[in-house]
Amino acid sequence: MMGMTEKRQSYWTELSQAVGCSWNRFWFTPSHPLLLCMLRIAVGLLALNYHLSFSKDLIRLFAADGLLSPKTMGTLRGDLGGYDWIHFSLLDLGNTPTQLWALHVVGGLILVLFTLGVLTRITSILSLLVLLSYVHSQSFLTGPFEPLLCMLLLYLCLAPCGAYLSVDRWRVSRRQKMEVEQSGTSSCWTATVSLRLIQLHCAGFYFLMGLSKLGGDVWWEGQAVWTLMAQTRSRPLDLTFLREQAFLLDAWTHAIVLFELVFPLLIWKRLARPILLVIALLMWISLAALTGLLGFCLVMLVASAAFLPPTACQQLVGCFPRFLRPVRLA
Repeated sequence: MMGMTEKRQSYWTELSQAVGCSWNRFWFTPSHPLLLCMLRIAVGLLALNYHLSFSKDLIRLFAADGLLSPKTMGTLRGDLGGYDWIHFSLLDLGNTPTQLWALHVVGGLILVLFTLGVLTRITSILSLLVLLSYVHSQSFLTGPFEPLLCMLLLYLCLAPCGAYLSVDRWRVSRRQKMEVEQSGTSSCWTATVSLRLIQLHCAGFYFLMGLSKLGGDVWWEGQAVWTLMAQTRSRPLDLTFLREQAFLLDAWTHAIVLFELVFPLLIWKRLARPILLVIALLMWISLAALTGLLGFCLVMLVASAAFLPPTACQQLVGCFPRFLRPVRLA
């Protein structure tokens, strides 16, 4: 009896140690921040493009008498029981068109500085506040693009995403007059935490997209791709000449659903990862051509790029000046 008890205790001890080691290895094994620096540039460009898209109608939308004025948005939201601060927006501080334009220009400059990697630890947080200000000011008009972009920017705030490919790196290498690898940032656990959060969020988003499609008859019947192809409001390309290819359209529809359900399960496998990333690239390019939702497709590609292996990152940054990039990954 004593032997059985000791074996059970030994089993649970071994199990807890194995789980703890796996947990720590997954979340806290130091990793190189180069991939996050690449994501910073992509996310910064997407955020800047989103920011500039409001320039034409800035006053018409957000002025005190605009379509989406703070008073109008407050009425639409209703009583939030003291949680109004959740929808805080810097644009609420602009009481005149001049003040609104000043806030808009300053916000754009902050996003430019973040993209270039200037004082990245500070500008990353400020960029998130700028982005959330525009999202909160028209929260009833947002789509799937905004939550993903905010997620990416939030997690980049946690990591040293200005360690390479940035003005910060250029200043360090110039001041110390050393090779980047000698003066550069080594692997760190905060980069791992940030990257894992992006990866998990991305995988979950894929899975939820796949599950949501299972609730639509057009996806079960194989007609979803044709429905997207036939709409004329936003499509950049007219692909209706494929209407006679019923088998192709059906296969295309079901392949999208299957891929979105399989991606979050197999992307963690090293051998399956390159194949899935290539398929993701092709799928989002095709969906951009079908729907015209270029921003959403690009932000999904950027999120998927969080699974790129270090060797691929090293090859992709080859076009950058040597003093901005590491000589080799740690």
